Amino acid sequence: MVAALAGCHGGSGAPGAGPAPDAGLVASALPAEPASAQASAAPADAGALAAPDAAAPDAAAPDAAAPDAAALGAGCKLRRGPLALTLRGPALLWSPNEAERADFRVIFNRDGVAQHVVPSFGALTAPGPPPAEAAPDAGADSGDPARASWPACAVASRFVFCMDHGGTIRRTPLGGGEGPPIGAGRRGTGISAIALPGGHTLLAFLSDRKTSEGAVTQAFAVLDEGGAMPLSEEGSGATFVALAPWKGGAIAMYIDARSALTPVHARTLGLTAEGKLELGPDAVVFVGDAGESRMGGALAIGAGGPAYVLLPVAKDISAFGMAAIRVDEAPRDDMPAVWSLYPNGLSPAPIAATQGVSPIRVARVRPVSRDPGARHALELGQLDGEGRFHASCVAVEGKSFKHVAIEADRDGSLWIAYTTAAGTFIEQRAAGP
Repeated sequence: MVAALAGCHGGSGAPGAGPAPDAGLVASALPAEPASAQASAAPADAGALAAPDAAAPDAAAPDAAAPDAAALGAGCKLRRGPLALTLRGPALLWSPNEAERADFRVIFNRDGVAQHVVPSFGALTAPGPPPAEAAPDAGADSGDPARASWPACAVASRFVFCMDHGGTIRRTPLGGGEGPPIGAGRRGTGISAIALPGGHTLLAFLSDRKTSEGAVTQAFAVLDEGGAMPLSEEGSGATFVALAPWKGGAIAMYIDARSALTPVHARTLGLTAEGKLELGPDAVVFVGDAGESRMGGALAIGAGGPAYVLLPVAKDISAFGMAAIRVDEAPRDDMPAVWSLYPNGLSPAPIAATQGVSPIRVARVRPVSRDPGARHALELGQLDGEGRFHASCVAVEGKSFKHVAIEADRDGSLWIAYTTAAGTFIEQRAAGP
């Protein structure tokens, strides 16, 4: 990358190594309090901050009806939190009642074992910026929070999937108990799981396989407790994989980040009449510029509309941003991308999006300016019907972010969890301005 990407390596190292100690948060996020209180403090509300022009949708994007002012303000008024959690690491947001989708909990990965955390916010905040609170189990004297394992766990139906330090993935009942190993993944790489009709579960993960060209990391899928089925095509590698519910089955997306280019594949998955997993055709929906193994993405799906592959990647030699690739009936080769440019490049560039609710909400991390070493912003926004990103607000700024998660509850308010070098935080933002 050239000048526009000069600041892209200001982030963390390999996820599995854990973040280095670092304040990580804006000065205003850490109020002047005794040291014991600061140990569990979280960033203050930054919802009033406006996203800079550089993060607006690319001017070359197709015309589309933009959300009105009220819609753009949705999801930005801080309602509860932020709370500092007891563990620092990738967090899974999970609601015990899928129909209600309220009062989300956090699940951390502790070397392959799911550890549930119930945030204790107290009452809803009064109008105005709320004070930062500490979760009771954080403890004022807990100091540096313990580290959770990479990657984040995944939940599907009545089961939780977690990878241990050796790469073994287990499917364990959410209520507790033992679960069998159902996959041998590449250590520290992300996993994804969803529920399929009939109480089935589908897991996707990455694993190294020996080929005639040497060791290659590929994507695999597992139905329930069955054997692993190759998800990526022969000859294709994979550095990231994600699943989403899709038309009574599933859609899978995997990235094959390379030093010269970055193909993004997608395919549908379903169940045969005999209850076996069936793969649809593999499509290279998009080819991005050069990537690296830490590159991630997200699958975003509305309540009944199209799916979008979201990929933070270089647009060309001088521009970097989020590409939104729309998938309607089925994945097809060479789909057009709608771009929302960042002020500069960033690696890794955490991103997350909601699934199954409308409008589609996105949480993404981008630099705040073009300056090398610029601070990073956790920005919230939504996709319109053409896949254009409309920024709502900047939730918080920090030196770096390691992971981000987002969910929308039944009334439309947003829950976000994010990990910095200082810890992992959770907050709820209201549905209205």
